[in-house]
Amino acid sequence: MWVLPLALYLISFIVCFDRPAWYHRGFWAVTAALSLPLMIYFADSLALFQVSGLYAAGLFAVCMFCHGELASLKPHPSQLTRFYLAMSLGGALGALSIAIGAPLLLSGYYELHITVTVIALVLLWRSLNSQWVWRLGSAGLLAGVIFLVHQELEEYRLGIREMERNFYGVVRTRDYPSEPGFRYMLHGAINHGGQLQGEPFEMMPATYYGPSSGYGRLFEAMPEGPKRVGLIGLGAGALAAYANTGDQWVIYEINPVVVELAKKEFSFLGRMKAPYEIVLGDGRLALEREAPRQYDVLAVDAFSGDSIPIHLVTREAMAAYVKHLAPGGVIVFQATNRFVDLQPVAKRLADSFGLEAVLIEDSPQFTTGPERWYLHTDQIVMTKNKTLLQHPAFKEAKAISLRDDVGVFTDDHSNLLRILKH
Repeated sequence: MWVLPLALYLISFIVCFDRPAWYHRGFWAVTAALSLPLMIYFADSLALFQVSGLYAAGLFAVCMFCHGELASLKPHPSQLTRFYLAMSLGGALGALSIAIGAPLLLSGYYELHITVTVIALVLLWRSLNSQWVWRLGSAGLLAGVIFLVHQELEEYRLGIREMERNFYGVVRTRDYPSEPGFRYMLHGAINHGGQLQGEPFEMMPATYYGPSSGYGRLFEAMPEGPKRVGLIGLGAGALAAYANTGDQWVIYEINPVVVELAKKEFSFLGRMKAPYEIVLGDGRLALEREAPRQYDVLAVDAFSGDSIPIHLVTREAMAAYVKHLAPGGVIVFQATNRFVDLQPVAKRLADSFGLEAVLIEDSPQFTTGPERWYLHTDQIVMTKNKTLLQHPAFKEAKAISLRDDVGVFTDDHSNLLRILKH
């Protein structure tokens, strides 16, 4: 999808070399015009490598067009001071509008759609004094961009019940029409857990927490009796379905909007059988500040499918986790991810602290009924309790292989590129 604009950019350096300025302006106007619809069409795509190339190429084309038009507006040398001052102020205002204005004023990720529409308007404006072909083409481009933006935003808001935005991004809740009904939480484009609607399904741990997932097998294997459970990353709160009378749960969540929507849109927290405490803030920092809590289970579930908080998978973070474990306690890493392979990183961390790590890979095959909402998961269980891992619930657990090119991640050194999935 990005090959066409990239090929045009390369050709430009050959064709446009030593040509008049108007030739360059026309070329970049056409190339930017080709890029704009593609950028809108693939706005929600999760094809990481292809889309990265498309947007890098598209940004380059748009910047070349805008810079060329700006250069063509350069005034007489006597006015250059004001011209450069205006450029500097424009750059500052643009940065402020994206970093501060957009999160405060926009409820969703609309910056791309607004920017692309404005660029199309600029193309039309700059073509008004040109030949009719340029005017007609620019008007058609603007109409096409507006149509695509409308279609994308309609899909973006389809079925949305709540949508809120803050510094940490956009969190939405959406209803999916099925029998029984299903409601899930989206952070960006990634599912952060959900809940089946209506009795007797509401406390059924669906999505990433089904009975054959790593979490389901762990709670099945653990002995009866009260447990102390720590959870880094709340999501919709689906893991609370495993809470029992007498348990004590502590939930660490950095995003207040997630907490608000988990309570408002889902009933896991309201119906869980154990009392819970919510610690608002970064989970690692909170664990480092607190006295040891003696957790029987510490679930590290703050990894969304398209974003990895590296500071949660370093040796220093692991030291904080181990500090809070009870004897025989268990750490669970949610390793389900489209783009990043966390297994070798987790294995290195476990070995550094003398823990055994196994992978629970779960791929449910249900296509109907409430079980259809059991999703594929990769979850890593770490513990010194070898007796627990010998429970029949872990008979399908897999050993994790080390990779020579992946060492122990630390706060000073990590290499995300090495663990990207191809």
